[in-house]
Amino acid sequence: MEETKKIDYIYVNKMYRYMKNDMQIETFMDKFHFSYSELIGLIELCKIYGKEINIENKNNILVFKKSTPKIINNTKIDINSDELTHTEIGVVSDTHFGNIHQQLHLVNYFYEEAYNRGITTMLHCGDIVDGNYPNRPEQPRQQFLHNFDEQASYVVDMYPKVKDITTYYILGSHDETHYKNGGATVNEWVSRCRDDMIYLGQDTAVTNINGIKFVMDHPGGGSSQSLSYKPQKRIEILESGHKPKVLLIGHYKSYFFVYRNVRCIEVPSLCSKTQFQQKQGLSNIVGGYFLDIYSDSKGNIVYFEPEEILFEQKDFWDECGKDSKK
Repeated sequence: MEETKKIDYIYVNKMYRYMKNDMQIETFMDKFHFSYSELIGLIELCKIYGKEINIENKNNILVFKKSTPKIINNTKIDINSDELTHTEIGVVSDTHFGNIHQQLHLVNYFYEEAYNRGITTMLHCGDIVDGNYPNRPEQPRQQFLHNFDEQASYVVDMYPKVKDITTYYILGSHDETHYKNGGATVNEWVSRCRDDMIYLGQDTAVTNINGIKFVMDHPGGGSSQSLSYKPQKRIEILESGHKPKVLLIGHYKSYFFVYRNVRCIEVPSLCSKTQFQQKQGLSNIVGGYFLDIYSDSKGNIVYFEPEEILFEQKDFWDECGKDSKK
């Protein structure tokens, strides 16, 4: 029974990711050879697993309409109350600058969207650069920037610099390879040259935004088959008095859940699938999150809406032209 549930969840997650807002249902049914009744069954299965999606009539055409989960502790609270603090932030991860599969134009798009929304705080959950792994002889062929100077300079010159937006970042395992190879740290260059980019720590960091405690994490190793397993184990070891309100995990996939009153988001990458991921059979989701939060004076969250922004193959640079513009 448990194995069946696991298979169902993997299937539902795959199908749900393909369904896009305003996608015509006929497009979906043609691609997967679904009948209308089978599609309705799939939608019901999605809802069982907490993925809300409906069919709407838009200009006499039936389309999908997704509903992002909203976590509200008290539905009677007026979120426009002057007693609550409104916080909007953007979250990205795994840009892997220097790899031929980087998606700089999508990073730029994400920051442009943040600017249009009036967001001034962005969080980056690690692996800004692709690093240098001596034990991966195939890696140089997958890079257009190889050494520390090239990759660190590229971040300084090319990472989006947008008026009024500050990026708080941690370093991940790929960033750390430069330190292991020769004691050079990406944060030294970036934080000295860019006053809009603030370094918080290697692999993990705690930050406080409008009284809300966030933990940013970039763990080692791959993800388990169950998307929530490793993050749940991470949350389980936290003592009650030290738990964050929000846990942001880079390096994995794209998933949101609540456990022990911690809102956990596994943040997708902004780099398309690399040769290493292909060889290891690792999935790769490309996108980021915008978070809309209302909190009280003690930093307790009364309303939390994570908006998942995902990109498809047609959006990637290998189909859009060389990805090199700032």
